[in-house]
Amino acid sequence: MNNTGNINTPIMKIEKRSEVGHKAKKLLKQGFIPAVVYGSDFQSTAAQVRKSELNRFLKAGGKNSLFKTEFAQEHDFSVIIKDIQYDPVNKEIIHLDFQKVEPHDKVQVQIPVKVTGSDTFIRAGNSVLHQLNAVTVECPAGSIPQYADADITSMKPGQSFTAADFKFPAGVRLVTDPGKVVLTIKGHKSEPVSEGE
Repeated sequence: MNNTGNINTPIMKIEKRSEVGHKAKKLLKQGFIPAVVYGSDFQSTAAQVRKSELNRFLKAGGKNSLFKTEFAQEHDFSVIIKDIQYDPVNKEIIHLDFQKVEPHDKVQVQIPVKVTGSDTFIRAGNSVLHQLNAVTVECPAGSIPQYADADITSMKPGQSFTAADFKFPAGVRLVTDPGKVVLTIKGHKSEPVSEGE
């Protein structure tokens, strides 16, 4: 398989799953997370992954990392996590969607927003109002950014950082509306900030 540029591609073991529907809840109690694996040339298949295995992977590479899997000891291919479902109460992961891809395949994924430079504003008594925690980008599966960096170091109170202000590497295209406000710097003074700013 062509895996240029991904020499250190992580590996996560995914197993086939026979328990479906309500029985999937039993898997969670047994330390497994139910999942499904699909792709343009791969029939959708019920799967499961050990919670400890997933946590190890997420800690090492993050949820947007391309990884390889030996699926049921019969398939060896590259995969991304396409969707994660969380329990609304305890926020634990309860289901995963894995998409089979090649490193050069273009995919659309949501990446988290990481704010840098906010310490200066907070120390000065200002606040940073977050309005968008993630943005959607399109890029090769092997080049998914871990996060979108919102560098607000040179901003002033009253100014907003929009999706158009992100600087992505070549080959990464912003899908989210460029005009979407990601965050706003709110001054500590009592006078209101005008709508036009």
